[in-house]
Amino acid sequence: MAENTTSTAHNLLNDFPQLTKHSGAYYLVKYGGAAMESPTVRKAVCDEIAQLCTLGIRIVVVHGGGKEISRTLERLGVESHFIAGLRVTTPEAMAATEMVLSGAVNKDLASRITQGGAPAIGISGRDAHLFEAAPIRGPQGEDLGLAGEVLVCSSAPVRTLIANGYVPVVSPIAETKDGTPLNVNADYAAAALAGALGVASCIFLTDVDGVRGKSGLEETLTPQAIDTLISDGTIAGGMIPKVQCAVKAISSGCPEAIICNAGTPSIVSRAITRSAGGAGTAIVRV
Repeated sequence: MAENTTSTAHNLLNDFPQLTKHSGAYYLVKYGGAAMESPTVRKAVCDEIAQLCTLGIRIVVVHGGGKEISRTLERLGVESHFIAGLRVTTPEAMAATEMVLSGAVNKDLASRITQGGAPAIGISGRDAHLFEAAPIRGPQGEDLGLAGEVLVCSSAPVRTLIANGYVPVVSPIAETKDGTPLNVNADYAAAALAGALGVASCIFLTDVDGVRGKSGLEETLTPQAIDTLISDGTIAGGMIPKVQCAVKAISSGCPEAIICNAGTPSIVSRAITRSAGGAGTAIVRV
C-alpha cells in the first residue's frame, strides 16, 4: 500500500510541482453534504488527502453527514425538521446524530485515508473538549433543541495528532462546558478550527464548481463583494450559507477560504496550488 501511495504522490508532484512549496503548511478540508454521496468521489478525495500528507502537507479534515443522519432518523421513525437550514435537534435526534457523525461517517473517512497510505485518527469535537459550544436559536428565536455554535476551539489536540504523524478527522459534535452534547453545523465548525489552527486555507468541498457572479464563475471574491452579490440576488439559495461560512473562516483568522467541487480530479491539490481550471472560488481578505 505504501509503495503504491508513494508512486501516486509522485504523480501528484508531476501534475502540481508547486506542492513542494506547501510542505509543512496546515490546510483544513471540510467535506460533507451532497459531495459525500458518491462512493467514487469519497474514495478519490480520501486517497488524495493521504497522498498530500505523505508529501509533508498537514491536512485536517472536518466532515458533515447530514444526509446520512436523515436516513438514519427515518429508519428510526424520527422525522427531520429544519429551520433556516439548521436541524432541529431533539434528544432523540441528537443521539442518532452523534452515532452517525462520530461513529459511522467519522470512522469510514479515517479508514479510507489510512487505506490511502496516511494513518488517520477520527475524533469528535467532544474529545479533549475540542469544541466548546452553546445552544443557538433560529433566526426568529425558534427553539432548535440541541443545535449549537462553537464558542471556544482548542487546537492543541489536533496539533498533537499531526505532530505524531496522524491525519485528524473531526466530527462536528461539540459539547457545553458541563459536557452536554450539541450538534454543530460542520461548515461553522470547520471555520472555527481553521482560525484556531491558523491554516493557510480552509477548503470547502461541495457539489458545485464555485461561486457564480454576474458574468460566470468567480475566481476570487472578497467579503465585501459577497455582501453585494447577496444583496442584489446574484448569490441566492443554498449558496448563501456556503459563502457565509467561507467569510466566517476569514473572520476567524484564516487568510483564504475556497469553495470548490469535490468531484473535480485532484481537487485538493488544485485548491492548495490555485491551479487554473477547476480550482473553485477563493474568498480572500481585502
